[in-house]
Amino acid sequence: MTFTMEYTSTARDTTYTLTVTADADGALEIDLRGDDPAGSTVAEGTLALPPGGATEAARLLHQSLTAIAAFEGRRVRRSAGNANQRWTTDADTTLRAAWLAHNPATPAVEVIRALAATHQRSPAAIRARLPRLGCDPDVTGRLLTESTASLLGRDAIAGEP
Repeated sequence: MTFTMEYTSTARDTTYTLTVTADADGALEIDLRGDDPAGSTVAEGTLALPPGGATEAARLLHQSLTAIAAFEGRRVRRSAGNANQRWTTDADTTLRAAWLAHNPATPAVEVIRALAATHQRSPAAIRARLPRLGCDPDVTGRLLTESTASLLGRDAIAGEP
């Protein structure tokens, strides 16, 4: 006895039809077809599975297609060159000096972006590192005050890091 199931779904103006046919021995044939609104075929394929192969193949297809769908339409994030690397004493000293050398009238966001590019770190990493060096991340060229340091859970640092 032969058993056939058919599923239809539409996504982004393409109508997909999935037809699964099982023969008397349990072998499966899976046909996929996708048609655009004009009726032209834009996707097609057939998969033949031996008896007992459906469960593992279904799991594999589900994992693969789910992973691909998760990335579809997403922008690929690039990590900075030094992402996840420890900060060295030299890098800390250079960052602190560069921060303090900027005029307080310069927007902190601009300086943080520039320092991120220079240090090959993300802007978030630079902003997080500045208080550890005694620098106020909200005002370019300024050290943390005691009250700001206490809000950030840090000690105000007057000297070098």
